[in-house]
Amino acid sequence: MKEFKIFQHPTGKQEAVKQGWSWPGFFFGPIWALVKKLWGLGAVLLVVVLMLSAVPVETEVGMLASLIMLVIYIVCGINGNSWREKNLRSRGFEHLDTVSAANPDGAIAVFLKGRQENSPVE
Repeated sequence: MKEFKIFQHPTGKQEAVKQGWSWPGFFFGPIWALVKKLWGLGAVLLVVVLMLSAVPVETEVGMLASLIMLVIYIVCGINGNSWREKNLRSRGFEHLDTVSAANPDGAIAVFLKGRQENSPVE
């Protein structure tokens, strides 16, 4: 089981953000950022990664470029979920709870189930 923070928008939409390392952020960096609506970060990462990818790996500069890209992807893995939390807050989402579940959809289901059980019966 993993820990997820549950965020809710005033419109009622919920989002679950896993705590800790972000494997999608590590493996997919710029694309992951764009999919998660981190537009500025995703655009900057995409430009930097494309520029670094253009350098031939056979050169010393290319080796350095590859190392820099690896560091970028590690930073995305370490910080990805906290970047996502900050982005959700800036878009009007509010942190409501932290739950344990196997995946984000399961986390939202656990949250909603707990909410139903704790609501007063009329």
